[in-house]
Amino acid sequence: MTREKTVSASLGALLQGDPRAVLERIVQGDPLGLRALLARRVEARHLLVDADAVHLRGIAHCARHARACEEPDRVAVWLEAQIDEVLDAWTAEEGRRAVCGGGEGSSASNAGVWAELGGPLDIEPEQARRACARFNLLPAVERTAFFHLVLDRRGIEECAREVDRPLVELARAARRAREVVLRGARPREEAPP
Repeated sequence: MTREKTVSASLGALLQGDPRAVLERIVQGDPLGLRALLARRVEARHLLVDADAVHLRGIAHCARHARACEEPDRVAVWLEAQIDEVLDAWTAEEGRRAVCGGGEGSSASNAGVWAELGGPLDIEPEQARRACARFNLLPAVERTAFFHLVLDRRGIEECAREVDRPLVELARAARRAREVVLRGARPREEAPP
């Protein structure tokens, strides 16, 4: 048996049984490696999320849907699909709250992550959460441009080659993303209608 099949079999064993039993096995110590998988998917999709809150939701989601993992040798593929599903739901819910003003976000109890992000920008935690939620609703090209040019501070020529986009298009995409973040960070009374 190859190492990959051995790992898949051991991961598959963790997903056997009723959801409560699965949850008990996977909640301690992250035996499924969901935290690292989540980090890879967030980075690949260029999202700004509360990783701790999404990680907990991912654990619960995997436990609840473990019976749907029918191919033990493809557990890694199944887990990635589950994390993507959780990220899709998270970004949609947070986006609705940010756009419709549905009160505190689902990760409001973890204001520390938003305070850490908002502090250097001189914005309140809830404003940072709302700005990130709006950012996550942007098209992938805008999120990618913002990550590469603003957050990673990479050169525009290098980014344009990597994503195979014209320089001007990439710069405009990053600027649109920046405006969404800045608009989303304004207190509600300052935000344009």
